[in-house]
Amino acid sequence: MTFFAPFFSVHASPVTCYDVRREGPCISSVRAIRMESMKIRFAPRCIRLLVAVWLSASVFPACASGATATPLGALPGERLRYNIHWMGVPGGEAFMEVRPAKAGHYALVAGVESTGVVRLLHPIQDQLQAEGSVTASGVMSARYYAKHQQRGDQKRVIEYRFDREWGEVLRTQEGEESQSIGGVTPGVHDMLTGFYALRGCAGLKPGARIYVPMVDGKKVYQVATEVGEEERLLTPLGWFDVWPMTVMVGNSDLFRLQGSIVVWLTRDARRLPVRVESRIDFKSVAADLVAYDDARGERREWKESK
Repeated sequence: MTFFAPFFSVHASPVTCYDVRREGPCISSVRAIRMESMKIRFAPRCIRLLVAVWLSASVFPACASGATATPLGALPGERLRYNIHWMGVPGGEAFMEVRPAKAGHYALVAGVESTGVVRLLHPIQDQLQAEGSVTASGVMSARYYAKHQQRGDQKRVIEYRFDREWGEVLRTQEGEESQSIGGVTPGVHDMLTGFYALRGCAGLKPGARIYVPMVDGKKVYQVATEVGEEERLLTPLGWFDVWPMTVMVGNSDLFRLQGSIVVWLTRDARRLPVRVESRIDFKSVAADLVAYDDARGERREWKESK
């Protein structure tokens, strides 16, 4: 059993969960999140949509779950690859990987870049990196998060270092004064770590609604997600039984847009994110899984017909 398994099975970050069909608290919910707002002193629209839709995978929270015989979610060595398209027009590629790490630690990497005509007009190449540790009780604790962003010849790196003892995150960016972000409770993580934790949650079910705080930009945001009804989804890799997970997005530093984003997770132990989509102002931006190595012995790749 990998180090991911105990975290995915016992992690109990404080979340608020509601069954929207019954309009009451879920039985599995035992704690509520309370956050105070913080006062901080310190590409064209379609391109922002393209990047935000794929990176939306990072906005999902961890949740409490019970132990399972089969590890849920991602395993070390998993690799996912996506094609991104805007209004049906190819516009980019993306990847997500669980990199090797020493015992008791994790290393996550994700990236997105524009391709084809979009790349000629608006070259984009972004990468996210998250690292952290796992406590003796099996709780994943983010320690470092970085966003490497490139727009043509313009580059910038934004880094976040979590200080759990003091309950704050130090944000650094070249050319700006370092900033301390307070209110970082044990349940607050970076977005990439939060997404992988969600995939390992055993308690996902239709109707559940989850609220969770996460660090983005210069603030801690609270994001709401909702689990939809079970369905079958046709993708470039074939049919999958999935749960649609809807996240309501505010004006965070990453998204810079208002609306909702949907991620379809497979209903098997892998919880593969096979599709991500956003519809804003009647425009559709989507990312489809086209290749994966699930680190469980299965590899698949979509071959485009010529």
